[in-house]
Amino acid sequence: MDLRSSAQEAVYCNLCETALVQIYCDTCLTNLCTACVGEHTMMGEPTGHQFVRFQSRRPGQHPNKCLISTHSGKRCDLFCKQCQTQVCSSCIASGSHSDHKIMEIQQIIEFRKKKAANDKRLINSLILPSYVTMAQQLYNELDHIERKHEEVVREIVKHGELKHLDINKTVNILKAEADDFRNIQVRTLQQEITAIDGKISSIGEVIDNAKNVLDSQSLIVVSSYESRCQEFKMLPQTVNVKVPQFKPRMISETEQEAMFGSLSVEDVQTEVVYTEMPAALYSSPLKELMEEPEIIRSIQSCHSACLYSVVCRGNDMVFTTGNDCTIESIRLTEKGGSKMQRARTESGNKPWDITLDKDGHLVYTDGDKQTINLKKNDKTQTLLTLDNGNPLIGHKYIAENRNLDICVVDCQAGAVVVLDQAGRLRFRYTGGITAPKNRLFCPLGLATDSQCQILISDISNNCIDVIDQDGQFLRYIDCGLKCPWGICTDKNDHLLVAEKGGTLRKIKYLSN
Repeated sequence: MDLRSSAQEAVYCNLCETALVQIYCDTCLTNLCTACVGEHTMMGEPTGHQFVRFQSRRPGQHPNKCLISTHSGKRCDLFCKQCQTQVCSSCIASGSHSDHKIMEIQQIIEFRKKKAANDKRLINSLILPSYVTMAQQLYNELDHIERKHEEVVREIVKHGELKHLDINKTVNILKAEADDFRNIQVRTLQQEITAIDGKISSIGEVIDNAKNVLDSQSLIVVSSYESRCQEFKMLPQTVNVKVPQFKPRMISETEQEAMFGSLSVEDVQTEVVYTEMPAALYSSPLKELMEEPEIIRSIQSCHSACLYSVVCRGNDMVFTTGNDCTIESIRLTEKGGSKMQRARTESGNKPWDITLDKDGHLVYTDGDKQTINLKKNDKTQTLLTLDNGNPLIGHKYIAENRNLDICVVDCQAGAVVVLDQAGRLRFRYTGGITAPKNRLFCPLGLATDSQCQILISDISNNCIDVIDQDGQFLRYIDCGLKCPWGICTDKNDHLLVAEKGGTLRKIKYLSN
């Protein structure tokens, strides 16, 4: 029995094939024993060999060998862009790739991985949500079409029933007219029959009288006879009775459809429109997290006691709220200054949270009145009132990610819950492994960025947790923040943090 074949874990030198391997040539991908190292060094190029202990080798670091049979065993560290193939140093020396653009394989790998990461981010943040949204719209349109078609069918049936009623009404009218004609004609004929029967009876009497005269021997009876034939000489007028005839109007199928009604063809035409995604969104670059996030601006708000919420419109307008009824708007100028304005809530109650609608108008919640209000052109409109609802007993901050996931901060549970568009749980985040201050995770504010990353303010550890769209922890943003509460991002992916003490921080945390 061959011991080498039975010892599955034994690896032998590729040159002598008898001694156990001890050295590995990382350049040539060759297993060597100590005695064969010198011989291997003299093979091929005398320099450039990189030897490591076999146990320290990095399998998979350079897994590719040259495909050219005469270059067998050569490691391919280069890539020919024109030929779209990997090449070794002997391939280059042969001249078969002269004037071709040669790149290091590691560069190709990094480029392709970066492209794959960008594609993944693009698909998850834009393409997939767009298709999901379109599918949802089509499902909604399908439901709408089904309901509308059911309404059309009900209208047709109802109209048919009304037409049946109209036809039955017409039939009853014609039947009544026919009955009237019949009654008149029957009555006329019965009167004539009665008159004729009277004449016939009188004629019978005349006949009987004539018989008596003929049979009588009495002079008085015979002499008193008078003829009455003159009375019956003129026959009664003949009654000409005409029965009414029903003349149905034959209506063609086309006329019936025209009289009954028709479907509006132009309303049911289907038009297919292809919409291209906005180029600016489609080509949005992949941004990396900076090694050291930096505070690029600090603004002292009017909420010096407590600053809770912040929301950004564009890159230059910021709205903040605190522990009073004031909503502050801050316009950031290019030179680093700021212009502030203040407004009060309609009820005088403090707003629990603020956001913007799709047109950029401010929306705030009034927890005491249980209303959601729109502030537009210095006027306040109540959009929603929660009637007979239970009073709110805790904060639940919410945000929609670009991949259409719904992210919710449960402050009391110390967790961030992320649901997909159908409401199914995707993941639950309860803080990173090692928080900066090693305190319990206490999430408050919530925001998302163009990379589909989720940012959570942790007031207990004075930091911002950054996780990816799948709940994987990425890093902390710790810039000396003090009690970070509400957070948001602007169009340039700058992070705005509302510190509870009243300071608003603008942080750059993504590379351009």
